[in-house]
Amino acid sequence: MKKLLVVAVSAIVLSGCITSNQQGGTLIGAGVGGLLGSQIGNGTGKLVATGLGVLAGAMAGQAVGQHMDRPPTIIYRESAPQSNNQCSDIENDGVRSSCERGLADRRRELQKQSEQRAYQCSRHGKC
Repeated sequence: MKKLLVVAVSAIVLSGCITSNQQGGTLIGAGVGGLLGSQIGNGTGKLVATGLGVLAGAMAGQAVGQHMDRPPTIIYRESAPQSNNQCSDIENDGVRSSCERGLADRRRELQKQSEQRAYQCSRHGKC
């Protein structure tokens, strides 16, 4: 019971130092892992089990916290052109090819702009 109280008080005191979920997960995981590890074995074996519990708990907590820190995925969809065959009415092969390249370039530019907006939104919060 005293161990649990010490861990709880330590977690509350250290929570003011936590700046990300990854750090918090590492601390909480290490505390829980150490507490569980200390329940196993006697003497030196108990010390080793506690150390391994701290390491395993810290690694698991860090992974969970890192997952929680990831920004949400935002998908931007641009309105598609009205007709996919805007150039199909052109009979001259060279002109039709040039028209299709122009459409591809415009689509590529729209995709680039969408990716830049998504980056700005997720990285800088400028949505």
